[in-house]
Amino acid sequence: MVKSAGKNGRSRRSGTRTRAGRAGSAEEAAVSMSENVSVETLEIAADTSGESTSESACGNGHEEEKICENGMSRDAETTENGPEGETREEEPAVDAGTRAEASPASAERVPGDLDILRGKLLCEELEQNAVEQMFQWMKEHSAEEESLSANLGEVSGTALLEAVHHGRHVAMLSLFLFEAFSRRFELDIRWARLLAQAALWHDLGFAAGGRRRHHKRSMEIIEANDRLSLSFGLEDSDRSLVALLARYHRRAWPGMKHRRFAALSREERKGLCGAAAILRVADALDYRHRGAVEELRVTLRRRTVRLVCFGAESCRKECRRALKKGDFLESLYGGRLEVEQGREGDRDVL
Repeated sequence: MVKSAGKNGRSRRSGTRTRAGRAGSAEEAAVSMSENVSVETLEIAADTSGESTSESACGNGHEEEKICENGMSRDAETTENGPEGETREEEPAVDAGTRAEASPASAERVPGDLDILRGKLLCEELEQNAVEQMFQWMKEHSAEEESLSANLGEVSGTALLEAVHHGRHVAMLSLFLFEAFSRRFELDIRWARLLAQAALWHDLGFAAGGRRRHHKRSMEIIEANDRLSLSFGLEDSDRSLVALLARYHRRAWPGMKHRRFAALSREERKGLCGAAAILRVADALDYRHRGAVEELRVTLRRRTVRLVCFGAESCRKECRRALKKGDFLESLYGGRLEVEQGREGDRDVL
């Protein structure tokens, strides 16, 4: 459900805040938010930067590699105040969660592609099928020397089921974020399907070998295990993109020094960067695998992205984690990410 966060507009003049309901400002903001994120900038970012570090997604003390630092830089000194007399209005806030029934009009809305995709994610068979297909594949390859399965640790059905259950929640969060960022990152519905599939499987490597380099192990499993059946209308030719998205859910940013990423077309590299940035934040929002974040409210401004998280229990740890893993999204968006837990009483406030 999309709701306007800047209904009356905001004017800032000579340090005084006033409300003015100016119709032209909303149109101006909408135009600015649709500015293209150029492929050339992505490629410059990927080629020119080295790897620096921040804490890994699983809190293991390892540090993240970064590239793109000289590409789409974040303007940390830019404030929301424009030149004197300039009016800036927020982009509509995208609310995610079980709020469709809040508006009579929304109840009559014909489901779109994203709604259909969310409905498919509710299917319990997605988890069970993935576990069965993993075990079948490992059984078939257990006797082969130097096979991928020979390098896997002991795998239990419980661990696999937890990994895919967590993946399904991350997929739902990813689609909520996708709805907010798809225009800015120029992502079509195909990338929503790829994102949902990669989110569902991104922690298979964790269940099948532990925390260390599990993002790369997930990529290898998805590429090698042709028994894992793709869902959401994807074809087997999409498997390599799903695998790469799973690989980039933590640690290094996508970069031209990575052979698989460099082999993609320019448009695929651009799309994968946007989808990976979304997946990293969505994964952080289920950091403890407890589904603490049940609903998101997303507000896009020119230089700021604000996420307000709602849940029945505290999700402050998830908010802090999203800030750490949101650096790639900040770089692509060109603005600062703000993440906070909302008050339960504000959940239903329009």
